[in-house]
Amino acid sequence: MQLGKKSVLSSLILVLSLFEVHRAAAQSDEPTDAASAPITANSPVVTGQAFSAMKYARRVKILPDGKQQFIKNEIYPTQIARDAEGRIRIEPIVDPQPECDQPTSLVPPPCPYWSIIVFDPTKQVITHWGSGENAAHPAVAIKLSASQVDDAESSTSAMPVDVREPAPDGAKATTENLGDKTIDGVRASGVRITTVFPAGYSGNKTPVTKIHEVWRSAEMKLVIKIIDGDLNGEATIAGLDHVSLQPDPALFQPPDGSRVQIRAESGDSQYADRDITLLAEWFVR
Repeated sequence: MQLGKKSVLSSLILVLSLFEVHRAAAQSDEPTDAASAPITANSPVVTGQAFSAMKYARRVKILPDGKQQFIKNEIYPTQIARDAEGRIRIEPIVDPQPECDQPTSLVPPPCPYWSIIVFDPTKQVITHWGSGENAAHPAVAIKLSASQVDDAESSTSAMPVDVREPAPDGAKATTENLGDKTIDGVRASGVRITTVFPAGYSGNKTPVTKIHEVWRSAEMKLVIKIIDGDLNGEATIAGLDHVSLQPDPALFQPPDGSRVQIRAESGDSQYADRDITLLAEWFVR
């Protein structure tokens, strides 16, 4: 799970090289008129439900009294946000650098470099830039093709379907509707699947109970929390916390400085491929 300084330098070089190649292109903060096509009536884009939050996935130990003891972060805590117009921001930190990769720290130190990606479905543009003390200043705006817009929209608008494998032979699974409750200020509905594995299954000497619990907000169109594990042992808890329903508008704008517009003349823009792949990590899963 280590990135190393060579990868960071490669990312910086890529951004700077794009800046040099396209510096002669238009450098305004606004895309061309062609990039500003309106969202269609059939678009899945979520509007009017603005928020920002920290996305996390933690391994915990369930104590006898039901309390949770933190073990480690399964993913680096990252910020996601959406504004009322449907713009999406994500700060994916994939394979963090050694100095900030401390999974056993509940709140790890900030990375000296990480990417910020904003997808604007109205203008059909992805903008990315770096943040942190090692970040390069230029931001790069990439015009998307219709298929890339579809991919980006589906990754950030359609809540993932929770498809569960059937209980194996000898195990018994039951589903329970947990009703509604407020989690970090967001009203959500919960469902729990409890699977009991008999003694002898996978070598266990006594029956083992596993749960899979999912909390979703239909109004916000978000997965708020997922719990997977053994209530008498360890579990992975993924979700959103530090939720704000009034995100700072500055989250969706690059820092002051030059902004380079890259136009895809035909077909998909290769410069957007990685960003669109990272957008697929938008939802809690």
